[in-house]
Amino acid sequence: MNKTWPICIFIASFALLAIQKTHELNCLSLYFRSEKTPKLKSFQEARSKIKTQDLDLLKLWESILTGRSAPLSRYMKERYQKLGLNHLFTPSGFHLSAVLFPFLKFLKSINHRLIFLFLIGVALIFLPGLGALKRMLLIKLNQNIWGLHAGFIIAMYLDILFGTFQNSALSFTYSFLFLGIIYAGFKGILLSIWFFIGQILLAYFQDLDISPLLLFFSPILNFGFAILMPILFLLSFPLWDWQLSIGVFILRQLQWLVDQFALIIQKVPSLEINCVLLLIIFFIIIRRWKPVAVLFLFFCSGLNLDRQRNPNTSTNEFTPQSYVLKIAYDKKDIRVYFEDGTCRLRLIRGIWWESCSPRRRSNVRKKIKKLSYPS
Repeated sequence: MNKTWPICIFIASFALLAIQKTHELNCLSLYFRSEKTPKLKSFQEARSKIKTQDLDLLKLWESILTGRSAPLSRYMKERYQKLGLNHLFTPSGFHLSAVLFPFLKFLKSINHRLIFLFLIGVALIFLPGLGALKRMLLIKLNQNIWGLHAGFIIAMYLDILFGTFQNSALSFTYSFLFLGIIYAGFKGILLSIWFFIGQILLAYFQDLDISPLLLFFSPILNFGFAILMPILFLLSFPLWDWQLSIGVFILRQLQWLVDQFALIIQKVPSLEINCVLLLIIFFIIIRRWKPVAVLFLFFCSGLNLDRQRNPNTSTNEFTPQSYVLKIAYDKKDIRVYFEDGTCRLRLIRGIWWESCSPRRRSNVRKKIKKLSYPS
């Protein structure tokens, strides 16, 4: 198997992620609003028809279809993040392939497929967001015209010039990385290994650790969601009561599997992602064993690693302007109390992180007597 294509994909993805990370640290992109996502009225109305314990499953169902992950609980988001399943909440090639696979099997002619994909693309233009899904349709159209690799490159280039790259560069990079791995032609366990390497690359730029068990768990879960995605899509419209019951039942089984795998991952040590590990992987891919042996001497096992994630920058940063009232020292942090707010200092990964918040006002509203005037 020729490794030139996947190596070029990884190098280009590394460059894109590095540029975006530098841009993020030197501008106010963190304060911009995220891409809009459509809301399904039928799912909003269905919340009153199901049990309270199944409400999270209904929100998960809607998030998978629309990419609107805001209603999901933090607990569920963390579970899917640990298992490398965040792509489920971004309608993209995974969703398109899973949903359209049964339909494309009946369209043998290339012209019929082009017309079918073009009509879907026209329909998506009038929906907000769904940038990754629109990008995937562009890729499919170009691949039917120019071929697998050439169509992929042309579609990516067109997306940079006229498409969704300007609005969501990170989503573009995810598509470029993982779709590039798929179009390399790997199959079976070899495809899972390259996907795992792609997750390691993303974890490096997101300051995350990664579990080696994802090499086995991630393909199982992705296969399960890919098989059941067409069924969930068909059950979503018009979402009658019987459709709602079947859909929630299916998601309950999948969620049980997600919970079990996440529980196992918590009990197994994770890998510390650093530059040395990336270099080790790179030299293994190009089969240079002497540098691998030397780099292993400098590779940290991560046994004493602080597992806390580096905090994100606050969207509404507050800076106290008054005098210090007192300083409280704790085992985990330092709190500085000002007249107009509080600052918390935490030592994470050898760096002091500061987060400040203004003093909260009382929620008790003062009653104002209405003035009455003589008639």
